[in-house]
Amino acid sequence: MAKTVNLVIGIIVLLIGVFYALMPHSVHVASGIGFGLSHGVHVVLGLILLIVGIVILLLGRKK
Repeated sequence: MAKTVNLVIGIIVLLIGVFYALMPHSVHVASGIGFGLSHGVHVVLGLILLIVGIVILLLGRKK
């Protein structure tokens, strides 16, 4: 069960990271979850979320 939970959480974090790292700034603003941040901050936030998602997936795989 723990592996499944880690897998689901890791994938969700990865997808949110992809959203912030790769989508145009207008999409963040129009979606309502832009938090008033600049596009550069969105990219950095997305990269951090991508790394965290990968770590969650790797740690969940080692159990």
